[in-house]
Amino acid sequence: MTSAIVVVGFNRPKSLSRLLNSLSLAEYSSDNIPLIVSIDHTDTESNAEVIEIAKSFEWEYGIKKVVQHTSNLGLEKHILECGHLTKEYGSIILLEDDLIVSPQFYNYAVQGIKFYDNKTDIAGLSLYAYEFEELGWYRFYPKQSGTNTYFMQWASSWGQAWSHEQWTGFMDWYKDFSDFEGINIPSQVKGWKNSWKKYFIAYLADQNKYFAFPYQSYTSMMDGLGTHHTADSRNNNVSLVGKSHGNYPLAFTNFPNDELYYDSFFQPRNKQYYIKEIGESVTIEFDLFGTKKAENMRADYVFSCKPSNNPIKSYSNKLIPYEYNLEMDIEGDVYCLSKRGEIKADFTKVSFGRFLYQARKVFAIKEMAYTIYFRTLNKFLNRG
Repeated sequence: MTSAIVVVGFNRPKSLSRLLNSLSLAEYSSDNIPLIVSIDHTDTESNAEVIEIAKSFEWEYGIKKVVQHTSNLGLEKHILECGHLTKEYGSIILLEDDLIVSPQFYNYAVQGIKFYDNKTDIAGLSLYAYEFEELGWYRFYPKQSGTNTYFMQWASSWGQAWSHEQWTGFMDWYKDFSDFEGINIPSQVKGWKNSWKKYFIAYLADQNKYFAFPYQSYTSMMDGLGTHHTADSRNNNVSLVGKSHGNYPLAFTNFPNDELYYDSFFQPRNKQYYIKEIGESVTIEFDLFGTKKAENMRADYVFSCKPSNNPIKSYSNKLIPYEYNLEMDIEGDVYCLSKRGEIKADFTKVSFGRFLYQARKVFAIKEMAYTIYFRTLNKFLNRG
């Protein structure tokens, strides 16, 4: 099986050169791999340079095609146009020009597409492995089970693969889409501009489908300036899988697997647990980073980092993944189990500073101030 590689370019010559160079250094088991470089239009010198780089690049593993769009599509429409290439090639691996690939990216993607293609609940395959979730930049610890993948209702945009069937399923839904009303995804996602990804996330949540994500990353973001990046950042630079010295089979996780489901908030899906303080098994919703609003919560009981008016029990964050603290009944003062209506809408300055101090995340400047405030106050109160 072969899949076409589709590279998305615009006006970043250095970024495109870097990505193409990493493609040339990767491992392939075929010399019949199509490479399509799709370049959006803008009347600039950098765009002309991008076109020249694409045309002059030598691809040794199959045919190369450079697509020059004659009008400016914008990122959203450009990605949608590239997705339609699944009809011609059967499946594609889509890479934006601010990425770099692992030497093993192609082997992983082709195996993953083949494994999940007949799984109707799987709508795509990510090549990127998250270290920090995208809503608050908290350290993300997906539960592991000895396999290579887990499932989340979040679309990957930093290296992804689709089969024709997967893409067609999304487009059939997208054509009839009217608005986000009633679709339970983060409000900030709904507000993204020029984004195909927000629609795909809505599709996953609305149709109860998932992307398959790897635990180890086969792409990394280089975070150059672009449509959605106004400054360089290290947030999304991740460790890449190295050379394999052989084309080895990977252990993809079978679907379904109730232990490895995550929702569109990077939270474990609602599950039943026996809680001795309640005296029965109840369905519990997770809000490990405080990123869910009250209207996003569906279960009667919530395990959250936000303060509660009437906590049933409080838990630690010592175990990772954090949901283990509930499962193994590790008491502490970071998380609390409460009825949904008892969770406070937001933190106080002190409680937020305390949570941030105990959290693992990429800090915004304002969050640093909250942390310093908590530590200073805590030190003062604990004197003597």
